[in-house]
Amino acid sequence: RESLPKPSATAWRASAPKGEEAALKRQVQASLNKVCPENVQLIASQIAEIKLAGTKELETVIGLVMKKALAEPHYCETYADLVYMLHSAVPSFPSPDGGKPVTVKSTLLNVCQEEFESMPRSALELVPEVATASDPEELEFQRKQHKARMMANVKFIGHLFLRQLLAPKTIGAIVLNLVEFEGGEAAPAEHIIECTCELLMAIGLTLESMPAGRAALTQVIGCLMDLKQRKDKKGKALYC
Repeated sequence: RESLPKPSATAWRASAPKGEEAALKRQVQASLNKVCPENVQLIASQIAEIKLAGTKELETVIGLVMKKALAEPHYCETYADLVYMLHSAVPSFPSPDGGKPVTVKSTLLNVCQEEFESMPRSALELVPEVATASDPEELEFQRKQHKARMMANVKFIGHLFLRQLLAPKTIGAIVLNLVEFEGGEAAPAEHIIECTCELLMAIGLTLESMPAGRAALTQVIGCLMDLKQRKDKKGKALYC
């Protein structure tokens, strides 16, 4: 009977995760890869059962959820539900700097803020890594990819707010930050206006029912009305 040849020294071998962080990522990612609206409660239970050592591990878990939500915007409500369930199931941890305890909610706020602040605000910033690309198709593809990520981000943020994971004051500041601009010829890029409208369509009614939210909403609508009247140097409407 013939035996199989011995694998070469360079043959691929399945290897165990290197370090506890890699093992945690692998375990959480395996659960997230199976998530859907029908089993989100089960997935939340699986992730909640993972023993987290501290704030660093919690940041890893929330970061992975955020990454999946941005990659799969059609499931953003499901991922918002997942975070909501984790918020009540995962314990808090002492803050490394001695401040308030670190929770799923506070970690989520930091992750969302980092992603929001990294959003490109002008058309030129939209695709920095391919700004000098000579292939128009590649440039357009990358532009669409960046825009889709931004739209997914604001959509996810909106659903987090609807689940009371983001405060009205916070979401109001986010919306205002999108459309506010300084005088002169400066104005938000078109993709920023689209993101603002996407967010308002998702949360506008709820935001209007809250005093803090209503004030922010009034300011945002004022900014949008002003932008609607703006024209370029040729007299054409800035936003069509």
